[in-house]
Amino acid sequence: MAVLTALTVLFTTKSNARIRYNLFVGCLLLFVVGVGATLYLQMNQWSRTAGSKVTFVDATAMNVTSQPAKDAMISPKIIDNLISYLGQYSSSIVLIWFLIICAKSIRFMVDIRTLVLVRTNKVYLAGTLLEEKVNLLALQYGIKQSVRILQSGIIKVPMVLGHFKPLILVPLGLINGLSIQEVDAILSHELAHIKRRDYLVNLLQSTVEILFFFNPAVLWVSNMIKTERENCCDDLAVSTTKTKIDYIKALVSCQEFASEVPAYAMAVTGSKNNLVNRVQRLISSKNQSLNKLEKVIIGLVLVSSIAITSAFSGKEVKPLPVPQKEKKQSRIQPAKATAVAYPEERTTATAQMQGDDNSEAIYAQLLREGLIKAGNELYCTLDKNAFIINGKRQSAAIHKKYASTYLKPGQTLSYRFKGNEEHKDVEVSINDSPKINEATKKRIQAEISAARAAKVSAQQVEVRALANAKAAQANARQVEARAGANAVRAQANAQQVEARASANADRAQANAQQVEARAIANADRAQQQAINAQKKAIEAQTKAAEKAKNGNSMFNELIADGLVKDKKNFSYQLNVDELIVDEVKQPDAIHRKYMRKYLKTAKQKISARISTN
Repeated sequence: MAVLTALTVLFTTKSNARIRYNLFVGCLLLFVVGVGATLYLQMNQWSRTAGSKVTFVDATAMNVTSQPAKDAMISPKIIDNLISYLGQYSSSIVLIWFLIICAKSIRFMVDIRTLVLVRTNKVYLAGTLLEEKVNLLALQYGIKQSVRILQSGIIKVPMVLGHFKPLILVPLGLINGLSIQEVDAILSHELAHIKRRDYLVNLLQSTVEILFFFNPAVLWVSNMIKTERENCCDDLAVSTTKTKIDYIKALVSCQEFASEVPAYAMAVTGSKNNLVNRVQRLISSKNQSLNKLEKVIIGLVLVSSIAITSAFSGKEVKPLPVPQKEKKQSRIQPAKATAVAYPEERTTATAQMQGDDNSEAIYAQLLREGLIKAGNELYCTLDKNAFIINGKRQSAAIHKKYASTYLKPGQTLSYRFKGNEEHKDVEVSINDSPKINEATKKRIQAEISAARAAKVSAQQVEVRALANAKAAQANARQVEARAGANAVRAQANAQQVEARASANADRAQANAQQVEARAIANADRAQQQAINAQKKAIEAQTKAAEKAKNGNSMFNELIADGLVKDKKNFSYQLNVDELIVDEVKQPDAIHRKYMRKYLKTAKQKISARISTN
């Protein structure tokens, strides 16, 4: 997956963000599907192995009896030790993985709860103008859902929350400091997230990150997806606003206003460190490629994958199933190999192999050393390269010990011991095998007797432990009864304390709500008054500037036309009916000329009087 993602980054530097985003999502989806298929196939294999009975034949019936040294698979010692270590502590590793997933899941739920609180607490109406603008842009994007917009007193950056009922939240006071074009750019970006359903995809992507938190390739691909997601929305917003300058200004303004963004929300600025890259991409229209560190890591991953694949490329020798008619034989067979089979009703362990029959000795030693449990089904293979028990490769030390004891040069041993659930001790039939000498028989019988004696001792210990457990249980009941009475009294006291505390908390909360309501009302009134005052000041300033401009222009034109004789002492008055300059009414032609040029409305009047002593 990492290699595919790296190739995508390298060969799509000039492609648009939508293509790169789809390719990255495809890589992550392919990885998840592959893991799921592998898990499904492995579970099916385990179920078939657990529900079937397989008997293994001697080495002459196998595909390969022995291989030359040059064809044998020789795994590196480090890899063997690593596999043995992981197999030995696999249960602990899975437990740690599960605990970390539980912790990350709890944090995920807390973050979701935070989004709900942000959506419902300290939110205010954004105004009719913004609501109409959002509806117009949503119609332009082809969004059929009802999109709401509110102002929030908690967040510091515009964001989108929700999938089925999307909500755009903008920080309180941010809109007042932006131009109309910048507001359109921000709303276009957030609506692009809604159109692409990024909120839902982000939640699913976060779930994959939780499950595969230990996989750096998954985290890297997920980060690339988040980056390209913002780039896609940038492209849509720029195509709507038709100008990159206003959009870049809007991004910078939001970043200056922002502090932290809640997790799993779709914010306009994205991550803090990504803003510079986004601006550079908008200016140059070129996507980022791999940096030096990423190239080195991808190269190491590729070389390691090839090395590990080469180390395990050798094929393991698999024995063939015995035909049904051979299964029923109970005597030693002649020819190249001697195969010993025992009646299934009186035997819990059977084996067939080439050469001397050491099956019972190996089985007893495995029991004694704790490598297997009595009564369980067992399959093991021993050759000069490895010692495999129930599909698990044993350490080099164990392999060396068993190979030096039981293995002859050029020999491969394969055993199948059929467990009998009705017997918990080990029973091995050895009298029918002429290959085992008397000393070996006596030693095996002694080991079996020792196992049975240990079983009897364990049963006695179990009886004593059961009696002690019953006595301890009686004492525990008495202690529990006393603790129950104490707990009832403590609970009654706690309920009284809790009732008093709850009443006090309710009163405090009511007071706090009243204070907050007054503060909000005062803030709203102050904000509205400030807005109105600002509007009035702007209007007055505009009118004054326009009046001064018109007055100066008209005064200069009166002088140019020769209607004003004395620049220091003069007066003029212009309205719809007449033009009077220095108390002299001017002709209609001159009146019409000045009226068309300087009067904006029928009720407007322009007059001035200058008198200098």
